Amino acid sequence: MYIYQVEISNFCNLTCSYCPHPSQSRAKGNMSFSTFVDVVELAIECGQKNLYLNNFGEPLLHPELLEFISYAKAKGIECNFITNGILFDEAIAWRLSELGMRDIYLSEHLVGQKERIQEMLKENSIPLSIVYTYNPHQQEKHDWAGQVATKTRSTRTLTSSIQEYKPCIFETKKRVVVLWDGSINTCCIDVNGTGIVGSVKDYLGRTNEYEFNSIPLCSTCDLMREE
Repeated sequence: MYIYQVEISNFCNLTCSYCPHPSQSRAKGNMSFSTFVDVVELAIECGQKNLYLNNFGEPLLHPELLEFISYAKAKGIECNFITNGILFDEAIAWRLSELGMRDIYLSEHLVGQKERIQEMLKENSIPLSIVYTYNPHQQEKHDWAGQVATKTRSTRTLTSSIQEYKPCIFETKKRVVVLWDGSINTCCIDVNGTGIVGSVKDYLGRTNEYEFNSIPLCSTCDLMREE
């Protein structure tokens, strides 16, 4: 078992038409500190040295994000996250740098955030830099395995091509996503939680017992396939 990412919040300050988040049926919430403590313990048992605190939702909406990062760091786990950048301000930037972060991962759903953040960092000599930017307005969109209407290829072509791909890395490397309520999901794009296979507490001390099980989305998903 390996924790691919941790959904500390599945609230979002955007409602992008190309994202399945606005129509998700599972409950929304913020991860509790006690659940995050369990997540860190599970990560340690998995032999991990880092965690990414994002899945569906905007991490900066969590009021204890900085406390989470500080706690994990004290336990030997470095954290980072992907943000849409809207809430990223000077105070947060300074605090993240004080916690040892140097890299920013940006998903620029609102045009102009990259330039705004870069200028802010430069003007204030904050030792952070944007090392990755995903711009959905310029890059090819996918349909989240059929979870949104926008498609870039036909279902027939997609289905036939999937049969030629190797298994998803979530299967071959036993990766999982931890949702905000502590649930373990076997899939990184499953917005509604159909791939939930238990909770963090279920696997504490038993990480070797986790087994990947495919879900219906697997038959229409061409993401995260090993080449």
